[in-house]
Amino acid sequence: MIVVDTNVMVYLLTGGDRGTAAAELLRKDPLWVAPAVLLSEFRNVLVGLVRRHGLSLEDAQDMHSDAAELLGDRVIHVSGDRVLTTALECGLSAYDAEFVVAARTLGLQLVSADQEILAGAPDVAVPLPSV
Repeated sequence: MIVVDTNVMVYLLTGGDRGTAAAELLRKDPLWVAPAVLLSEFRNVLVGLVRRHGLSLEDAQDMHSDAAELLGDRVIHVSGDRVLTTALECGLSAYDAEFVVAARTLGLQLVSADQEILAGAPDVAVPLPSV
């Protein structure tokens, strides 16, 4: 079981080189966990893809459903106090700190493609492996 950030989910469901790496990660460890903010951030990315890159609304909705299904009941809520403290300690946005708090709370690694998370929380954050 691992915690993943929004970028990893985006790569998995939109494809490309990083998508292959995310798919390989899912194959190796299919139990992904994330804070609830992942789905909100993912919806925001999908809206941007629809507006700027011609992704259809139907495809965006399907991708969102796939993300929600993949996470299932492993969407967790994290302590707001811990998020604020972690954001300030690690030099992260509160959004990014949610992923760090989730990983620390559960005692899991956080797989991330975000350089700020990787630099700010090296105790739990590891990069998305290349394939």
